[in-house]
Amino acid sequence: MAGIFTRGALDKIMNNGDLTPEQRTEQVFSLYGRALDEGFVSKSDAEQAKQAAVDAAKAGFKIPDPVDPKTTKEYQDLLNERDMLRTIGGDDFATVKPKFREQVFGMLDRGEKAKPVADQLTGIKEKYEEYFVPVKEEPQPKPQFGAPTEGSMPKGDDGAEAQFLKAWGLTPKK
Repeated sequence: MAGIFTRGALDKIMNNGDLTPEQRTEQVFSLYGRALDEGFVSKSDAEQAKQAAVDAAKAGFKIPDPVDPKTTKEYQDLLNERDMLRTIGGDDFATVKPKFREQVFGMLDRGEKAKPVADQLTGIKEKYEEYFVPVKEEPQPKPQFGAPTEGSMPKGDDGAEAQFLKAWGLTPKK
């Protein structure tokens, strides 16, 4: 519409002295009609263009093969992290200082024919003593439940009152 229906084209029609007013009006409407037809797309043309685009998209689209999530790198990384956290939190790593646990775990051999973790930790402890908590061998006290027992319980009525008064530090009035 911008290329056909311009001021210059309208001025040319309006300033043409050979044309009658009806002819000028007819030429303006004709010019306007051509301008509308220039960018017009019929419904059938639009439908055909749409169908061609859909067909082209379908031709280039391929459904990917299904992926087993257990074979992805992300899944394997999660499994390795889970194994590391379980191993680090276990009893074998109780002697390893907390800030060195991940580093010591990285030194472990986790293959199928690997030695047990406890055996591997003893080998690592020989090379890297500073990674482990020093072992203090102190005798552990025996657990004691309640107060120590001293004396004996009163027996029957025989001397029970005297034992009670004595236990509570009361002296009988005379």
